[in-house]
Amino acid sequence: MIGIISPAKNMQEVDRDDLELSVPVYLEETKEIYKELEKMQPWDIQSLMKVNERIATQAFLDYQALKKEKKGSAAILSYDGLVFKNIKAEELSKEQLNYANQHVRILSGFYGVLKPLDEIHPYRLEMACPLKIHGKSLYGFWNRRLADEIFQTGEVIVNLASGEYAKAVQKYAEPYDRWIDVEFLNLRDGKLRTITAWAKMARGRMIRYMIDHEINDPNELKAFEFQGYTFEEALSAENQFVFVSR
Repeated sequence: MIGIISPAKNMQEVDRDDLELSVPVYLEETKEIYKELEKMQPWDIQSLMKVNERIATQAFLDYQALKKEKKGSAAILSYDGLVFKNIKAEELSKEQLNYANQHVRILSGFYGVLKPLDEIHPYRLEMACPLKIHGKSLYGFWNRRLADEIFQTGEVIVNLASGEYAKAVQKYAEPYDRWIDVEFLNLRDGKLRTITAWAKMARGRMIRYMIDHEINDPNELKAFEFQGYTFEEALSAENQFVFVSR
């Protein structure tokens, strides 16, 4: 079983000398993307990504820093969004991180597919960004590469990624590839809806639950509970697990 998650916009550099870091599988493709990004000035980035001046300037500095080829940090420690804050990877032992490295994958517009212990550097690039690589969008550039890497193990894929990233993989699934979508819904005023912040936290907690319990059978995820979220059998199906908080 492999759980897939989205990256975070916010990043940090974490020095852990006790970890043996690996090289991202699509590093050569990342270099192709970087050739386009390194040409940009802060105002180009601001216009392309529709961000404020501060974020654009930081992205520019991050791109320039990549030229220095300094040591990076483990992917699972480098992202700093709600999903990753709830994984709490800094608390994990080397053994737990090694388990995560086998059973968790992070999708990225810049790096493609990452294992938790892949060495990366801060960057800003969302999959839906209208950057063109060889005249193609990022979805077009990556094509089915992400899916090939994710599905090549033959294991069940548990989708805890956002739609922006999941669709870069799911559209290439073959009939024999098993894919399980996980939804976290809140009951408010008699209606079920997704509250993005809570869903992100729950995705991170579910990844942590997988790691803590070394889960290999996706059905074991049905026992997961967090902040009122519990598995809802009536709304679920073989390829869709729904958790509801009332």
